[in-house]
This record gives sequence, structure tokens and C-alpha cells, in this order.
Amino acid sequence: MKSPQIELRHLASFVLACQNATVTEAAAELGVSASTLSVALHTLERELDMKLFQRQGGWLRPLPAAFWLFQQAVALLHAESAARHALGADAPVAARLHVHLDLSFTIGRFSKAVSRTIEAMRVLNPALAVDFDFRDGADPAPAAGAFEIDPEPPRTVLEIGYFAPGSDPIAGEGWAEGPNLSLPLIADRWVVVGATDAEARGRDGDGPLLLVRMRQTLSDQVTLHARRHGFAQRLTPIDAEPADLGERLAANPAARFLLPQSMLADRLGLGRTHVAPLDPALSSLVSARCRGGDTAAARLFLDQFRTALLGTEANAAFDPVLTMRQVRAFTAIGKAGGISAAARNSNVTQPSLSSQVQRLEEALGRPLFARTRTGMALSDAGRTLLPFALDLETRLERILRACKDVAAHTQSALVIGMLPSSGHDSAMTGRVAAALIALRAQNPQCRLRLVEGSNLALHEAVRAGALNLAIVGAVQGGLPHLALGPSERLSVIAHPALGLAARLEMGLREVCALPLVLGPRHLSIHRAFVEAASAARLAVSPVMEVGSLPLAIAMTRRAPLATILPASSVRQDLEEGRLTATRLGDDFGLGTLSIIFSGERSLSDSERALVRALTEAFARPASP
Repeated sequence: MKSPQIELRHLASFVLACQNATVTEAAAELGVSASTLSVALHTLERELDMKLFQRQGGWLRPLPAAFWLFQQAVALLHAESAARHALGADAPVAARLHVHLDLSFTIGRFSKAVSRTIEAMRVLNPALAVDFDFRDGADPAPAAGAFEIDPEPPRTVLEIGYFAPGSDPIAGEGWAEGPNLSLPLIADRWVVVGATDAEARGRDGDGPLLLVRMRQTLSDQVTLHARRHGFAQRLTPIDAEPADLGERLAANPAARFLLPQSMLADRLGLGRTHVAPLDPALSSLVSARCRGGDTAAARLFLDQFRTALLGTEANAAFDPVLTMRQVRAFTAIGKAGGISAAARNSNVTQPSLSSQVQRLEEALGRPLFARTRTGMALSDAGRTLLPFALDLETRLERILRACKDVAAHTQSALVIGMLPSSGHDSAMTGRVAAALIALRAQNPQCRLRLVEGSNLALHEAVRAGALNLAIVGAVQGGLPHLALGPSERLSVIAHPALGLAARLEMGLREVCALPLVLGPRHLSIHRAFVEAASAARLAVSPVMEVGSLPLAIAMTRRAPLATILPASSVRQDLEEGRLTATRLGDDFGLGTLSIIFSGERSLSDSERALVRALTEAFARPASP
């Protein structure tokens, strides 16, 4: 199964594109044509097998998957930047600052300001590692510098949010001493947002004001303000996130939304909005509090953050130098201790690994390995880079592993695995087909893709997140599973010239003596037969191994050969006398088919519906 080929520069283009109102503006900032950027975004969707945007004419609107990927990609790009800065630092990381933002995550002013501040801090305080998270964003991979460092540097936690009155000992414009150090940052004014439609603008004074989901502190504050000023009856809470604003405005241009201005920003999907201050005016205070540790570093971060928030809105732009191919080559050699072992472990050639590492060294301007007669040893720069490079690999793997889960929950998009079909007439194929048709009838929006693989490959793909679910034989490795029922009994499918037409059943010893055409031994249908024979101390020596079950059937039709398949796979051949079927005897046990899935996540509604459809289909007798 093909692995996605995602590079950091692709993600950097995606991140910048999301922060502009139009693809044309993003392309201009990147210095490429709009068509080139559009192709790049399409390629990213194809590699991830996930829709990121809704295309409406010349406009792009980010889908929920895009907001998720934006946060993950930003964390990954910060990690790449941290790796490069670590190589140029005079001293290793001496302290950490974790910034927890109790704010609504969108592609907005806060997210832009945080990213720009983190990059500025690398210059202002190179010995400080900064990482962050948004309370209601999707959990990103471990933040930059979050891998093991010995000894562990001291960690400072900085919280930024709309804290309820009385919960934070704020005094004036400076830091307040108390249980926590605290500081007011900005007064976030409330605005009324709608489409630019002229008719909608005329309704600002009397129409409903829609409230998306937000912090209880904010909801309580605006409700109290509305009661005091006589427009509480206009407030209408709705089941939507701030990220849904573009979609809601496109669907209903006359709608008016009431929210803090910081939730707005130049970004895809919000290019055509009308913004007016709430009258009477209302502002909500964004403040920060620091829980011990290095308060000087926290103050420096907050000074930069407030400057970014109060200044002209600017995008967080990334210019990655490393490529993931280079990173993988470097970590493979670093972990294996030599290029020969790394090439064997990675299943690539030594010249390929060597070329990628050479390009990485050229990009960074320093050697990462010391070449000796006995092999390659990490240089000082290589030892510094290795934990950062491993962190980058881990982050990207987590993103790729989560893609199918995000697509299932937000788009009802499922990729299903099953064992190789032995023919369109087989009972298993028919039951799977019935389940998929039933699911489509219940959920027409569901997008389904089915891939075939060996029992081992299906297990590995589910573990890696490449498949949502898979139908397998023997369950391996403790994966969660649900039994569907016994697999279809196997038979000896033979050319009539072998004279088996009158035989109803054969034992394993007799079958092993036949001129057999079998698939590769990793294919579960034939692997089950080979394992049963091996358990009985019988040798299986096929006259030929082929990589295709249909090819094995075609050869058996044309020559005095036999293969092992369910009889239903060749029903028409049996009826027309081109082949014969003799059931394998009781010394060959029936296997069990099961649905497997990952235990690291919860199943989406569409996945649960598919499991029900498969269970019902396999519970019914096979169609004749």
C-alpha cells in the first residue's frame, strides 16, 4: 500500500495559503502563479486522501480537516525551524516555555501572532525551547523540543485566555504578584460580522445576532451586556465553531454573527465579510498568567506576543530548509550506526542514502557524520540534530496516521481493506458488496474506497492508520476486532483431466500430491492451506506460484492443474463443467473472518454504520 509522500515545503505552502483571503494573494506572497499553488493544494489532498477545501467558483473554503491539518502542520514546521536553530546555538536548550492558549482555535490573529512570536524568540532567547497548544484545537504532535533531553531543563507554563473576573490577580498594566504572576494583554472588542450583501447590512439594527460556541466567560459577558442594553432577545446561540463562520455566511449571507474581533483574520473562506463594532461597545480582556519558573522568559514572550497582536496583522510564514527524505536518511544512519546497516533496514540503496545526507549537510552548512575507514560516526552537529530529526519523523508519522480518522469523522470518507477476492461470485465478495451498498443507501454522502491486501499487510495498514477498518482472517497483535463468522470452506479446484469430479472430499495428504498452482504464501487463502499442511508434517511443493488468484483459475481451466479456493469463486465454471470442486476434509479446519480496527481512536458514525452493515451481511446466508 502506497505511503503518502508529504514534504515540509508542501505543508509550508498550505499553511501560508490558509492565511490569505484568496489563492491569488497567497500565490503572490509565495512568488508562484495561482495555478501552481492550486495544483500543489490538489496534490496535498490527493496524497493525504482527504478533502481540505470546498471549491466555489474562484474561492476556496477550508473544511474542518484543513483546520486540523493547519494546526498540525504549524507545529511540524516550528519543529523544523527549532532543529536548524539548535545547530546554530552557542549553547544547548537550557529552559522550556509551554504556552497554553485558552482561546478558540481558528486560522486567526491569535494563531498567527503565536507562531510569529515563537520564531522571534529563537533569536531573542536561543536557549529557550517554546511550545504551545490551543485548548479546543486538535492535539498536535509533541511540541518543538519536547523530546527527551538529559538533564531535563526547567519548564515554565504560561496561560493566555479570557479569564473570568476574580480568577486572576490583575493589577494595573504591570505584572501582579500573587499565587500566579499575571498581566493584561489586549482589550478584544466585540464586532458584528456578516456578508457584504447590501440588503443584509440594512438589517444590522433589528435582526438576530448569532453566537457561535465560545468560552463560558465570553458567553456570560456578552449576555449580561445585552441585558443591560436591551437587546438580549436578539442573541441566538447556534451549534457552530468560529471556524464554521465562512461556511455559515456562504449559506446565509443575511446572517449576522456576534463575536470578539480576534476570531477574525485574513484567511481562506473569510474574504468577503462586513465587520462593524457592536453598539453599545463591549470589549473582553485577554490576559496571561505564569505558573512559576522563568518569569523573565515569560515576560519577553508576552511582550512580543502583545506587539504582534496590536500591530498590523501579518502571516506566519515558514521557509523550511530540510526535507523529510533527507531527515529519514539521516535518522536511518544515525540509528543504525552505519550506512550499510541503514540501507538494509530502510530497504534502499547506499548511494541513495548517501546522496540525501550529503544534500542535508550542504543545506545546513556543516558535516553531520565523520567518515572513517570503519564507517560513519555522528559529528557534534549530528548528535545535536538527531533528537530533533527523530522528533520531525514522529510528528509527520502521527499526522499521516491520523488522516483517515479525521476524514472518517469530518467527511464520512472511509478506506476499507479486505483479503484478496477469489472471484466476483465468491460468498465473501458478495457479502462485502451487499454491506457497502447498504451503507451507501443509508449515507449517500459517505465516500468509500476498498483495497485488497494480504492478512499481514492489512494488519500493518490498520496499525499505521492507512486503513479505517479491514476484513481479515486470523487476528494478530491484539488489535480490537469483531468476529464476522467462519470463512468459506476451501475446496480443491481442478481441471477435469485430473479425474476428481466424483470425489466429494479429500484429505491434506492427497491434496499435497496434486500439481498445484498457488498464490504467494502471504496470501491468506493459500497460506491457511500451507500452514495446515505444515502442521500435519506435509510438504507443499506447487508447480508454480502466481501473484494473482484469477490467473491461478485461468491456468487451471487450461491445463491438468489444481488450486485451492472457495467453490463459490468458480460457480459458473463448475456449472459448465470447465472445472471440478472437491471439498478439503475435516483435517483442514475452518478459519474465522473478523473486522479489525485501531484501538487508539474512537470509531466515527460512518465506521460504526459500516461495521453494522458487514455484521448483518455476514449473518445472512450466502446468495446462491
